[in-house]
Amino acid sequence: MKGGLRTAVQACFLLLSGGILGVLFLLAVYAIPVSKMADNYTRSLECIERREGWHQYLPGYDLSMLDNNTEYLMLKAAATPMPSTGENYIQKVLRCYTYNSEWNHGMTFAQGTYNGQDFTCDSYERYWHGYLVFLKPLLSVFSYQELIYLNVVLQSVLLFVLLHMLQKQGMGYLRVPFLIFWIVGMQLVVMLSLDYSVCFYIYMVSVLLLLRFPKLGDRCGLFFMSVGMLTAYMDLLTWPLVTLAVPLVILLQQKSGTRERIKKTVETSVCWGVGYVVQWAFKWLAATLFLEDNVIADALESLLFRSALDGEKTLTWGHVVMKNLSVFCNPPCLLLGGTAVLLTGILLYKKREQIQWNRMIAWCLVGISPFLWYLVTRNHAYEHYWMTWRNLSITVFAVCGGLAEAMREDELICIKSI
Repeated sequence: MKGGLRTAVQACFLLLSGGILGVLFLLAVYAIPVSKMADNYTRSLECIERREGWHQYLPGYDLSMLDNNTEYLMLKAAATPMPSTGENYIQKVLRCYTYNSEWNHGMTFAQGTYNGQDFTCDSYERYWHGYLVFLKPLLSVFSYQELIYLNVVLQSVLLFVLLHMLQKQGMGYLRVPFLIFWIVGMQLVVMLSLDYSVCFYIYMVSVLLLLRFPKLGDRCGLFFMSVGMLTAYMDLLTWPLVTLAVPLVILLQQKSGTRERIKKTVETSVCWGVGYVVQWAFKWLAATLFLEDNVIADALESLLFRSALDGEKTLTWGHVVMKNLSVFCNPPCLLLGGTAVLLTGILLYKKREQIQWNRMIAWCLVGISPFLWYLVTRNHAYEHYWMTWRNLSITVFAVCGGLAEAMREDELICIKSI
């Protein structure tokens, strides 16, 4: 009883601290002069405008889509000077003004002058824009092109480190499922996008921490709550579910009994969800308290629309799933997918007497999570299918990882039956 109360108090403290620190970090980075950021932003325009809008890295293939609109937004949010609005410093930070010639993001349209030049901008209050904590200092030193290059290098190094640590921690059987996960999720495109990379770094750091410090699994509720909070703070609703699913897979490998695995899957999912929702809502609350606008009402209206509870009444869950699956409807994917299914079928037949199917139960819960996510975010997942399809790579990872573990012959890690 006392332990449960102590954990609840710690969770409340964590949630409150996350919101307060989120505001303080933004206040700190907005104090950095924008002069260098503006110079590097100008240097970056040629590159970002060359592939303006939703740019297909491989023409004709939606799964190679680069979200340059959001990429452009992130750069503008980092480089936009404070406009002359009569608001105080905290209010301007919570507004998150971005260069724009029209009012289409938030609740305020403003004008300002920088280096003798007039500019216009609008606000974007609903999101935390926590990526600015890193992007503003980085843009003070590097251009967008240089950031993308560094992004490719860093992600490549982290992928290698993860594969090495999996082998070192006795989870080498997960290396192939991870490689398949990255191939299906078009990791190359993720590397070329700052927007998509946010969730990559969150799940990758979380996984490496769980591998390096296994005792974190004993406090998995608070750990996954922190991951959910960080996702809400940093991400612009790209593929946030991956920050829950991938670290959860590593956690499950550290648990033995099937009942314990199911319990931990539900527990960590709830904790991640609470952290995600509360952290996001804290921004709405803070903005409403400091600004003259009702940001909570505006955010809830957007939430109802994005979940298809308001607006497009005919949009069903089936429509959303089929729209996201449509990115795989091309000859290479169909050929590779068919070949993979055939080879898997042959392997399962050969090892049919060795497979311990009870190991798959928790993996199945992870595998269905993208479809539950599409149920909650129907409008967003339908309209942005070229980005949200990447959640389906979680399902592929869960199937491959579950089969890899189920076919293991090491009795020391045998999962107890229900």
